[in-house]
Amino acid sequence: MNRLVIFTTKIYRSRIMRIIRDTLKMMFPIMLIGSFAEVIKMTFLTSTGFMATIFGITNWLPFHRELAWSMGAIFHCTIDMIALYTAFGAAHFTAKEYGKKTSIAGAVGLVAFLIIAFQPNNSGLPNFNLRLMSQGMLISLIVGYLCGLAVVKFVDDDKDELFQMIKPVLIVIVVAAVFNFLLGLLGRFEVPTYVASFVMQHTQAHALLYVLGMGVLTNFTDWMAFGGPFNNSPSFTDAPAMANLNAALKAGSSWNVPFKYTDTTMYHSFANFGGTGVMLALIIAILLFSRHQNKRLVSKWSLFPAIFNSHYSMMLGIPVLFNPIFLIPFLIAPLVNMLLSALFLTIHWIPAAAYPVPSGTPGPLIAFI
Repeated sequence: MNRLVIFTTKIYRSRIMRIIRDTLKMMFPIMLIGSFAEVIKMTFLTSTGFMATIFGITNWLPFHRELAWSMGAIFHCTIDMIALYTAFGAAHFTAKEYGKKTSIAGAVGLVAFLIIAFQPNNSGLPNFNLRLMSQGMLISLIVGYLCGLAVVKFVDDDKDELFQMIKPVLIVIVVAAVFNFLLGLLGRFEVPTYVASFVMQHTQAHALLYVLGMGVLTNFTDWMAFGGPFNNSPSFTDAPAMANLNAALKAGSSWNVPFKYTDTTMYHSFANFGGTGVMLALIIAILLFSRHQNKRLVSKWSLFPAIFNSHYSMMLGIPVLFNPIFLIPFLIAPLVNMLLSALFLTIHWIPAAAYPVPSGTPGPLIAFI
């Protein structure tokens, strides 16, 4: 642990990590407000939400549709576009780190990432790759950093900035357009997600190892700010989940469902408390034991959204992202949870989670419900 702390300290003194740290710090208030808006809309103001289902909020609260619309606008323009702000911040702080006073670097990073993420729909109207916008922070950090370097290379603070920017902007736009074209070609192959088919076509022992591996991979890619295979909320509509639900409804219980080891029965039900990495446990640990006032303040503000599985503010505010010390519990805690759930499912101490739950259900209650 001492060696890891020394290694982490050296990393955090590097120029790139200072750029990342400043970018995450800039985005923290945006993501905090966005996470509150997400929880309020999905959990309180949607008829299928957890709190709305329990208290019938949508039946008695006036203007709940208008409130849900407003919260949705905030959520979609903050968390759903997180990579956009990252590209801007990374480009801006890269130029600043290298001593450039230019104010256009952030705009160059923004334009570059918009071009890369551009994806017109069938009607030809402008649209953007939702996965890149909401789960592509790692890519946007790289894009922003490279755009910042381009500005640093071609802009001289002692000369007029106006015409100096034409060359780097042109280069950035052309390169971004090429990447957009390559992503479009990749999208045409329609590379499928093999999670459901693997679970159904292989033995339960292989399915167990596969779900454990995909769960660890999801947490690692989340720590790297890039969405993994289990990032989406449980839909209960994939083939194994539907087969489990049909078997449970037919038998009157979920004790003997055909697919016990799936992302729904293990990862989403036991390894996703407060968001990926069992973020709720980190918040509780900090509030109980930490004397660092900034971390305690971030944890207090992040507790409410984390209860309903929104972890964005903790990932940016502590930060957990790209922090080698936090990587160990971020991977181990969910893995231990999944192993325990697999053991209890195997020896029939608990039934499998087969029934759909309301959106925004707190992580510790998903399997219980």
